[in-house]
Amino acid sequence: MRFLRRKAELGLTAYLRLPGRVAYARVDRRAAVPKLLDVGVVPVKDNNWNEALSKLPRRGPLSLVLRPADYKMRLLDAPNVPAEEIKSAVRWQMQDTLDFHANDGTLDVLDVPHPEHLSHVRQIFAVAARNALLAEETTLATNAGLHLTIIDIIETAQRNLVARLETRGRALAVFAFVETGGLLTLTLDGELCMTRTLGVNPGLLESDPEGALERLTLEIQRSLDHFDRQFGGIPVDRLLLLPGEAIGRLRDGLAGNLALPVDVLAFASALDTSAFPEVDTLPPPCFHAIGAALRMEDSQP
Repeated sequence: MRFLRRKAELGLTAYLRLPGRVAYARVDRRAAVPKLLDVGVVPVKDNNWNEALSKLPRRGPLSLVLRPADYKMRLLDAPNVPAEEIKSAVRWQMQDTLDFHANDGTLDVLDVPHPEHLSHVRQIFAVAARNALLAEETTLATNAGLHLTIIDIIETAQRNLVARLETRGRALAVFAFVETGGLLTLTLDGELCMTRTLGVNPGLLESDPEGALERLTLEIQRSLDHFDRQFGGIPVDRLLLLPGEAIGRLRDGLAGNLALPVDVLAFASALDTSAFPEVDTLPPPCFHAIGAALRMEDSQP
């Protein structure tokens, strides 16, 4: 099984297992503009995951997007070892962040962009998940008649969503609400540079809109400042917000407080959504399923 790795996929289906439901999407990447073939939410009745998963598209490869609680992700200085030894070296650097022994987990790494003008050491993201959990997910899929071939994470799914919208040499910031709160990612030339979990959720935004906006503005600005320090003045082109309830009000508030353009992502700009014109109104987990199904075929992990 590939963990985070990218490969050319035709009709890739990706899904997230969430409390009481499965969000999924299927994307065909044969065309110059990727096409959304299927997307939706399958309810889980009486905790019958087998029945729910069996309703997913069966053709082509299948990718599971892990929930944030199911893995650990850490930014590290790249060890000064041969490429084939990086995972072994990183495995023990990750040990103090894991609640299981490093040998009982699967680990992968993501290269962080390192423009030539940067003087600091090259960095990587390390991601680890418990083997027992991955085996459980594989068994659930197999019992439903599915062939699970790829394991992915929310951060890379969010990166994939906007890969076609970047301006070369300029970073792109993306914000979405996820289970753990707000997820801010910054990407550069199709790769993940930074990820931050922000302490604001839709409930707080509804109960205390002014306070939530102030807190979110502060946390995003701090993240942008940190990015500027780490990446030597590479400009951030704009901030994209994934669609959701009251997202227009949030966009207006952030646009008034931040010194960069703020827009709501229109999925029709990222892929061919002609078969699903109402895709922007779907539940947010569907958006990360789409992102996972948009895995790039010509990049490193």
